[in-house]
Amino acid sequence: MTIDPRLRAAVHELVEAIPVPALAPLVIRPAPRRSWRPVLVSAAVVVLLLAVGLVRLPTSPGVPAAGPATLPRVFADHSYFTATVSAAPAGPAVAIYAYGQGDLPFQTPQLIAVGVDGRSYREIDLASQRGRPVDAPLLKSPAAPVLLSPDGVRVAVADARGPVHDVAIVDLNTGRTRSYPVPAGSAVQLLAWSPDSKRLAYAVAPYRADSHGDPRVALAADGELAVLDLATGVTSTVAGQRGVLDAAYSPDGGTLAVQVGTELRALDAGGGSTVVPLPDGHRLGGPAAWSPDGRRIALYRVAAGSPAWATGYWSPDGLAVLDLPTRVSTPLDTNATAILGWQHAELLASNGTAIVAVPPAGPARILARLQPGNDHWIDTVQLATARTGDLQVRDTGVDRGPWPWPLRVLTLGLLVLAGGVVLVVLRRRRAG
Repeated sequence: MTIDPRLRAAVHELVEAIPVPALAPLVIRPAPRRSWRPVLVSAAVVVLLLAVGLVRLPTSPGVPAAGPATLPRVFADHSYFTATVSAAPAGPAVAIYAYGQGDLPFQTPQLIAVGVDGRSYREIDLASQRGRPVDAPLLKSPAAPVLLSPDGVRVAVADARGPVHDVAIVDLNTGRTRSYPVPAGSAVQLLAWSPDSKRLAYAVAPYRADSHGDPRVALAADGELAVLDLATGVTSTVAGQRGVLDAAYSPDGGTLAVQVGTELRALDAGGGSTVVPLPDGHRLGGPAAWSPDGRRIALYRVAAGSPAWATGYWSPDGLAVLDLPTRVSTPLDTNATAILGWQHAELLASNGTAIVAVPPAGPARILARLQPGNDHWIDTVQLATARTGDLQVRDTGVDRGPWPWPLRVLTLGLLVLAGGVVLVVLRRRRAG
């Protein structure tokens, strides 16, 4: 069939007359950039909370207070980031130890309590604060005189700064402190806790201004023996025992051995006193000296040439054990000079860098290491003596608790300042 040319022309004209909308040119829009600001802000908040101690990372549970205590194989070193007992108590302690400082004029003494889990560390801030005598502010003294109770729940704190008016008892479970008065203007020496941790023996004498916080001279001349009963709050003076410088309770708590000058006396509950003969140049080994079976007492051997050691100024030069039934004294093979307690037949002691177990015969073995370092030195080491019988020694972590509040505030201020600087830089870069 032949199409009429006129019809074909009409169709073309009709098609061309139909309006066709113009298409806009294709524009490829860039994908919107992902903003990292929320992520950065969230991360900054988490870091901030962790830094100021408001959020704690999860930790493994510690040993319960009623179970066997753990001694860390290596004690944590000195740190300004250790929380205080008053702000963040961590419960009973297996040990306490004090850091002093070396040649710097402004010292930072710290007394640290190690929890029974072996990993919780807290500064006993009251002892650190009382450490420096007011009449010798640059004296590089350690923390104040302290004594850990056998159960590890309390720490008795005296005052080395000058005339004091109390003996303070810090409860490690609560962080609270209770004060028990002593005569005004006194020098105080903490001597021994009873095995049940309910009585505290101490010596008290008029303070001497020339002692610079050291009570030994005044106590050797005029010190009286006093016993504080924590249940009643009553302090009793023991007559006839002037000049006591060291003491140790028997395991049953019925007898108190006291060192008076060169003489060792055993005081019974009825007021009787028996002299215990000592080898020449030996003296009672402090509050942890009496063995759990009651048959032995650990002694310090006094270094030759120690000046007037009977009045308190003396240097230890070894350890010995006195067998009470036979009165025979046996020297121990160790260079340790601080007696810490007993673990069955072995004596626990410290040489300033380690805690050692000393058998009746043979060399000592190291249980745990201390870390003086960084121009610091270890002045005091004590163990909770009621917990040493089944004491475990193992590697542990370090939990110092939340940062002390001054460091939290300082860190918060620095982080806020740093955050402001970052925001200013980001805005300038965008504006440019």
